[in-house]
This record gives sequence, structure tokens and C-alpha cells, in this order.
Amino acid sequence: MVLAFLAFSIVEWATWIAILVWAFDHGGLRSSSLIALVQLVPAALLAPVLAAWSGRRRPETALVAGYATQGIAFLGTGAALALDAPYPLSVGLACIGAVAITMTRPVHNTLLPRIARTASELTVGNAASGSAEALAVLLGPLACAALIRPLGPGGVVLVMGATCLSCAILTAGLRLDAGGATQRMEHRPHRLAGAILRHPAARTLTSLVTVEHVLVGTMDILLVALALDLLGLDVSGPALLNAALGVGGLIGAAATILLMVGTRVVPGILFGGLVCGVAFALTALSPTVVTAAALLTVSGAGKVFFDVSVRTLVQRALPEHLLTAVFGVMEALTMAAMALGSILVPALVEIAGTRGAFVVAGLLLPVAGLTMARPLLRLDTAAQVPADVRELLEHVPILCVLAPRVLDRLAIESARQSARRGTVVVRQGDRGDTFYVIRSGTAAVTVDSEPVRELGTGDWFGEVALLHDSPRTATVSAETDLELQVLGRDTFLAFVAHVPRAVEAADAHARGTYR
Repeated sequence: MVLAFLAFSIVEWATWIAILVWAFDHGGLRSSSLIALVQLVPAALLAPVLAAWSGRRRPETALVAGYATQGIAFLGTGAALALDAPYPLSVGLACIGAVAITMTRPVHNTLLPRIARTASELTVGNAASGSAEALAVLLGPLACAALIRPLGPGGVVLVMGATCLSCAILTAGLRLDAGGATQRMEHRPHRLAGAILRHPAARTLTSLVTVEHVLVGTMDILLVALALDLLGLDVSGPALLNAALGVGGLIGAAATILLMVGTRVVPGILFGGLVCGVAFALTALSPTVVTAAALLTVSGAGKVFFDVSVRTLVQRALPEHLLTAVFGVMEALTMAAMALGSILVPALVEIAGTRGAFVVAGLLLPVAGLTMARPLLRLDTAAQVPADVRELLEHVPILCVLAPRVLDRLAIESARQSARRGTVVVRQGDRGDTFYVIRSGTAAVTVDSEPVRELGTGDWFGEVALLHDSPRTATVSAETDLELQVLGRDTFLAFVAHVPRAVEAADAHARGTYR
């Protein structure tokens, strides 16, 4: 899967640059901006639909379908460019490839938190993904630079189309274990955006990612202008400058592993955004290729540090059932933002010149980070795992069989509740909607008004009605003042109901095995 994702990322960069260079040769800066827009808008509109489609299927199936569609589309695009086919046909095929690309990254980003066992492993996994993407930012442009001279833009896209088909073959036999504890996402595309807009963390993080990709959209076009106009390089120049971003990305990914494991991630977001933006703004002021490449290396390092930090916060701060939806909508907003960035470039160049456009674009991300610093810090705090709750839950036999990362998520999503002495917490025959763990105090369990057992600190109740969708089988009353840790029905079922060992532990508890 990692090799396929790396190859996919290389294809994404190499084809993107090759098509931009082809457009620049046919009509200059405005032509490059136009073809970027024509590719990105359909991708932005269809990404939520494809995210909903992927959510209804096994992730392996979605990956194979995405790679295969990309391969076929890029083979067609490459042939059209090489044979000098009509412009609308070439652009249409390129659009299909751009749309297919939106299928892959959300599936990959959703799988990571399911595979990782702890928050630290999740950060390392995201850093590894960031390393693969950064390596692709290096290798993709280098591959484009090596192939574009002898084969032309069409030849580059043909080779990358064949690579995509190889990825489909590589992942065709893949079977992934998501750990059983997964949540069903909302499959209706028109509700995805609504679910995100209602969630404060999703709103903040998608807004920040949108601003970042406005900058990325301007980067792609401005680096073509920098290489071909300001620095006087040949057609391989834009690819080589993009490769400098990739070198920086590898450095940034390594830095996230060293500096972020087990720590808060918002400082990484703010620092990465500042470094990425300021270094890019200074690039156009550099007089030589060497200094421009050095600044782009710094910018690339900051960008990956920013990306890994944001992705980790998304996975920590949002509930599991929203992840696929959020990453799908983020993919749509990413494409839309890049389209907006590409549209802005000609206007910025007209107003401020090419060098001024670099400065304006570079300031976008630092300003956005500072503006959103306060809500980001609140999200970071809320995403920290409460150690006392984690310890309480890991001693519950129903829950201790779950992956450590899942226990972290349950600790975050659970809530505290109090019950005064004499209060009936659950009543026999009522519908169950909550699972309870006793933090302190004692409770009496009765069935048909007959005493059955007494519960104390660390004991739990309420699981039977949830797992079997049945009325409460007993009444639980507070003998003393109770402090409880509670999980709602949806959260409990999403994480527990599909894990056989957890269900077996619950059934054994109901039969009295633990008492």
C-alpha cells in the first residue's frame, strides 16, 4: 500500500507539471491557469460524491478503482497530447484523471487512524505519509524533467498512466484489517458538507486547509513563470524547482517525527505555515537558481510540517464517523482552492508583477494561521487524551480488548455524569442509550425488584441493551452519590459492536462470569 501511494503521488506531480508545461507552450501563463482551473473545478465538485462512494465499499476496492481510472485517463491524455489531438479532447481526458485522483488520498488518510494503535503511532504514520508525499514531490518533478525532453509532455503522461495501472495491479490482492472498530459514515453527498459545517473542529481545519491550497494553486503557476521567465531555464526548469520543494518536504517529514511525537500539534501548524509562506515569498527576490532552490527547499519543509500537523489534528479531534466525510470534503476544497489560486495568479501578476505575486501568495498561510490560532489551540487541548479516563476504561473487560488508539478515542468522546444518592440511573424495561462506568460510589442492581448485586468503583453497566438493541434488563440505583463516565449509544456501538472479543466479554459479563 505504501509503495502504491508513493507511486500515486509521483504520478500526480509528474502529470500535473507536464500538462501545465504543455499548456504554457500553447498559450503562456493564462493558458496554464486555464487548464489548471478546468481540471480542478470538476474534481472539487465530484470529490464529495466519490468520498460517499468510497465509504460504501471496502477501502481496497476504492483504491484499486481509483488507480485503474487514473491509469486509463492518463493513458488517453498522454496519447492525445502526443498526437496533438483537439484541445477539448485533451483537456477532457486530463479532467477525468484529476477527478480520479480525488478518490485515493481520502481513503488513505482514513485508514491511518484505524491502523495506528496509539496517538504517537498515528503521528509517525502521518509523518511517514508526509515523507512519501515529499519524496514524490522530489521524484515526480525529476521524473518529469528526465522524460519531458526526449518524450515531450504527452510521453510523460503516458508513462505515468502505465504506472497508475501498475498501482491497481499491486493493490488488487490487498486485504486490510481495519480493526473492526469503525463507524459508518454518512453516504449522502449533500449531507457531507452539512455534517462538517455543524462541527466546529471540522469547520476550522477545513478552512485552514483551504487557505493552504490557495497558496499551492498559486505556487504551481508561479513556479512555471519563475523558471521560464525570470530565471530563463528550459522546459525542465519548473520540474526542477518543484523538486526542491520535495527535498524540503523530506526534511520537514523527518522533523515531524523527531519533534511532534506525543506532543501538541498546533505549534507545528503555526510554525510550518510561517516557514512555508515566508520562504516562498522570498523566492522570487532571489537572483540565482541556487538561492531560489534553497528557499523552495525551506518552504517545502515548512509545508510538510504544516500538512502532517493538520492531518494529525484532524484525526485526533474529529469523531471516527466523520473522518471519511471530512477528508472527502477537504479533497474537494483542496481542488477548489487550487483552482482559485491558479485564477488569481494572472491578476496578481498584472497588479504587482511576478515578484510581488510571490510575496502576496506567501503571506496567505502565515496570516491564516495567526488568525485561527486561538480556535486551533482549543482543538488541540480538547484532543488530548485524559489519562484518568483512559486508565478507568482500560480496566473494563469489554473495552480493554480494543486497540489502544480506540481506547484513546473513547476516553476523549466519553463524558462525566453525576447521580445523587437514591437516583435510578437505568430502569428495567426502558430503552438503553448509554453505557456507564463507575468512577466513584456504589450502586444496587435489581431485577424484577429483587436485589442481584452491588456495583462499585470501576464496575460498568448498560452494555446489554445497547449491543442487543433490547430493553434494559435490570434497574441500577445509586446507593451513594455516584460519579460516572458515560458513552453514548452511537459511539459505544461504533467502536465495540463489531469487535467479537468485546461482544463475547459483554455476554460473559451478562451471564455473571465476572461476578
